[in-house]
Amino acid sequence: MTDKITSGQWTVLEHLAAAERAGETVRQTWLPVGGPLDERAVRALEWVGLCRTAPASEVLRAQAARPPEARAARITPKGLDALAWHHHRTEADRPCTAWATKAADPAWQEIALQPHEMLLLRRYTHLLPKLTTAPAAAGTLWEALIEAHYDTATNRWRLQLDATGLAGLAHAAHLEALAGQVTARNRLHRAYGLTHPHPIPTTPATVPSVETPADAVALE
Repeated sequence: MTDKITSGQWTVLEHLAAAERAGETVRQTWLPVGGPLDERAVRALEWVGLCRTAPASEVLRAQAARPPEARAARITPKGLDALAWHHHRTEADRPCTAWATKAADPAWQEIALQPHEMLLLRRYTHLLPKLTTAPAAAGTLWEALIEAHYDTATNRWRLQLDATGLAGLAHAAHLEALAGQVTARNRLHRAYGLTHPHPIPTTPATVPSVETPADAVALE
């Protein structure tokens, strides 16, 4: 089990990531443990594979004031991945350029989805190739999902959807309601007026013929 990374440990990862980005040589990507790199935080991060350490004498330039047992740390690829994910969760109020462009286009509508509704839309998008009556193309919804960003202040995923994408979202909520979960369908209808059309029969019902007086005469 890996415990939750603390704020102090995230700070250490930030320092290590900055050195990794700025370093022009391998030696420059290592930082001495101590000061902003709290030793206990470094040990905890190394334990879960987010950074690694080595004797400072092997990876840093010689320094008389540095004790012989001093160590240096460097972020690992796993650490960079964890930091990228952390940024995505905590700084998601910065929409991408494509999202901002669509926000200024009246053909697109911003939709704020609760986390469980976002999971519903992801599940629906995965299933789209197997659905025969889906009103939205998978590419349309994948694009919206990729560009979506999480608003931590409201606990909502914010998407930009065009008319086709809105129809797909309504269809997803409709299918979920048929399975017995009506919460998403009802909320999306209240908030955005989204409603999936009622199914239309593929063949019209047979209308009984009515015998006219002229027909009756012809039969006599």
